[in-house]
Amino acid sequence: MTDDIPLDDLVASLAEGWEDQAPRQSPGMLGIRVINWRTLEDEDAPEVWTELRDWVVWFTRRYNIATRKIPPCWFMHGALVEELSALHTAWLVSYDSLDAGYGPIGWHERVAVALPRLATWYNGECHNGHTELLQTDDETVPAAWADWIGQSHAHG
Repeated sequence: MTDDIPLDDLVASLAEGWEDQAPRQSPGMLGIRVINWRTLEDEDAPEVWTELRDWVVWFTRRYNIATRKIPPCWFMHGALVEELSALHTAWLVSYDSLDAGYGPIGWHERVAVALPRLATWYNGECHNGHTELLQTDDETVPAAWADWIGQSHAHG
């Protein structure tokens, strides 16, 4: 006699639509939280947005990224959010203590590929009437930020 559950019984026990229930935040092998913006819940949004904004501020300063590439209103541009979030995750993984030492060069290779791609997501102007040209820093927060981060904007 075996304790194995037949595959058909196991599949039948799964919730309907399980394939559509991707996690909104999933810890990877290194414990890095990967954000699924499509399924992010509103109650988790402020923390996730704030963490990403802190990193974007650091990234734009550290790498001297012009506002024509990443505008202060980047958070209102879905494709920029996805790209910057992916870069943030790659950065976290690249500098994880479990990395064998190749992560930092891998990070810079990813940035080199991503920077030209950013231009396809934002061509230097906003079409939604929310253009601000001064780059934000820790002290200068766009007025729309506080309202924006209260929601996930998962379906926008």
